[in-house]
Amino acid sequence: MNNKEQIQKLRDYAELAWASYGYFHLTDKEYKHDDNDKERLKEFKALKAKALGKDIDESIYPTYTDILDITYKYYLDKNGKPKDSWYHKRFLGGDFTPTQAKRFFERYELLIHQPNTESGFSATLFGEKRKQKNTESYL
Repeated sequence: MNNKEQIQKLRDYAELAWASYGYFHLTDKEYKHDDNDKERLKEFKALKAKALGKDIDESIYPTYTDILDITYKYYLDKNGKPKDSWYHKRFLGGDFTPTQAKRFFERYELLIHQPNTESGFSATLFGEKRKQKNTESYL
């Protein structure tokens, strides 16, 4: 393996580790959300409705791409600027650019997400989407 391939693998592993911290439980309508989650979802629905030019719709939930998107990392103040100081709560907490988040989920699929338990344990498992080649034998 040459240097370029090693750097690419390292970047891929870092991106997977980075993505595993996403609040993916917010995409699950069946999950029992706590007060912080409810606040995040309410804010997201308002932002998304405003962006789409629609009324707030209760069926709007963030997608996996939205969770990783840096656009939704922080809550916004009255002027639309991010509240990004150390004492403000994070909104969805994503660190990927919109394009990077989209590309990530074109390459990987989220298999399992275990949100934080009372002990603080959480886990996220991604699987790589590989293009399967049709292997037929010709005689």
